[in-house]
Amino acid sequence: MRAQWILLLCSGLSIDFVSASLRHTRRGTVAEHNAQKWPEMSMNSAEPNAGLAADRPESLQNVQDYKIAMPTPMPAGFNGVFCRGGACQYRVAAPVPTLPPPVTPPPLPIGGHRLSGSELCRGLGCISGVGVPGDAALSAFNLNCVHLFNDVGGGLSGQDSERSIAQVHESFTNVCKKRVGILEAAACPMYANTVVGAVSPKVNSATVGGTVEVCTDTYLWLLAFKQSEIDLKLTAAALPPKGSSLLAGDLNRFGTGGVGAKSPRGEQWRQYASAHGVKQSPPGVVQQLSSDGSIAAALVQTPTEQKDPPGTDKPEDTPCGLPKYVQNPAGDVKHVVPQSATKYQIAAGSSDGAVAPVEVSGDLFTYCSKQFGEIMMGFTQTAPETVKMTKGWCAWQASVSSWIGKQQEFGHPDWTHRTCSGMENLVSFSLQDHLGDTKTGLSAQQVCKNIFLAISAVHRTDGIVKEAWSTSLRAAPSSGIPAADDGDMKKLLDNAQAYASQVFGKLRAQKAAYGKLNQQKIETSAFDIGSAKVQAPPLDAPDLPNSANMDLS
Repeated sequence: MRAQWILLLCSGLSIDFVSASLRHTRRGTVAEHNAQKWPEMSMNSAEPNAGLAADRPESLQNVQDYKIAMPTPMPAGFNGVFCRGGACQYRVAAPVPTLPPPVTPPPLPIGGHRLSGSELCRGLGCISGVGVPGDAALSAFNLNCVHLFNDVGGGLSGQDSERSIAQVHESFTNVCKKRVGILEAAACPMYANTVVGAVSPKVNSATVGGTVEVCTDTYLWLLAFKQSEIDLKLTAAALPPKGSSLLAGDLNRFGTGGVGAKSPRGEQWRQYASAHGVKQSPPGVVQQLSSDGSIAAALVQTPTEQKDPPGTDKPEDTPCGLPKYVQNPAGDVKHVVPQSATKYQIAAGSSDGAVAPVEVSGDLFTYCSKQFGEIMMGFTQTAPETVKMTKGWCAWQASVSSWIGKQQEFGHPDWTHRTCSGMENLVSFSLQDHLGDTKTGLSAQQVCKNIFLAISAVHRTDGIVKEAWSTSLRAAPSSGIPAADDGDMKKLLDNAQAYASQVFGKLRAQKAAYGKLNQQKIETSAFDIGSAKVQAPPLDAPDLPNSANMDLS
């Protein structure tokens, strides 16, 4: 029986024919089961039973309501343009058709951008960012930043199509309070000012963008801020080794002139400003600065041992400016305290000692005070004028293009307009609370105090983003001013020094070549033909012997 089944199935006959063969083979069995009224099966040519007509696969009733959607054919590759040769491998697919933007545009990818993998393009007809590879550091920063805003903070406030700067400030403040301790939570609005400074160029735009755009702007702003710290020597990594004087020429690593309003470079800056008509808007009360950037000691009121005249301030109300004790008393024993071992307190801590004060090393703060005293030309200036003079001071040094005919290497030819814009942004961000005051003058020490407070807040904000995936210990707040061994600052410093060495080397080689050529011209012009000693011509040699004159007898 099994052989009959296999033979019939392999021959391709229908199931009706197989059923008929089974009935013919097993008549007795079929007859015995007639009483059970099994449905009769027949061949295809026979009239089918009504009960099985709709159950057969070939029945038309099963397909009368069947429908299928005809797929839209895919467009031809590369718009159907034929190409032949090796250049065909650089073709790009047709751009996506322009569609109306949705209510909430899709966010940009965290790592890189959509156009980074395309063919590199250059020129006015190219889309910005085409072929530009992604930045690994930017991708890592965006990953941490997006995690803070979306996962920790629950997303940015507002919609991507109409987000304001105030909403970004509110969102980061919310994130900060969840990541720092209770003692540091009050400083979160100050930390959020870093993100506000990053998206401030979009203040007049309809929106500041989505989460990735805000994080990207913050990364680029932090990078420019740190680079300005390197250029202005406002970080311990950029200061010279211990033992060098603050007025030494090697403090700037390149160039000479020292630092300070009375230094040779400071004198050159004042001469340049006077010759080019650089005018300032002085404050209501102009005060001269001392060598350390503070207001001159003659103007500081100090209590005396004698009876003070009427109207004198009380000792507790006396303005600070001079130490209350003599660090190096006169006598046989002198305890000289070096600047590297001195700490200046720029923000007081809490009364219970839970929050430590913000301190800056003495050599760093002293150098900053001297440098801004030089920028401010030795007088107090308002905050807006200080910002303007900082950019002008940078532009003056960046304008150096040659050292030919100069005795000293003043200036920084390695600086560009981006360097000066970064310095301007750093000082304006640090003095943001004083930009509206056009009457009160600030000393160089007051400017440096605000700058280091801003540096501490900016680096602390950067640290919060870097620690996005770590467990928040909620420890007591600490100063965010980077140390001398900070990895990011040392990397930026090495890159800046390598580029400066290249630029300075070319200018020094140019000066040496010009000096050598000029010396040769001087020697050539000083040459006198009449004084030259000419060697006497050689005597005429005697005639050679002639055989005709020889006597052979």
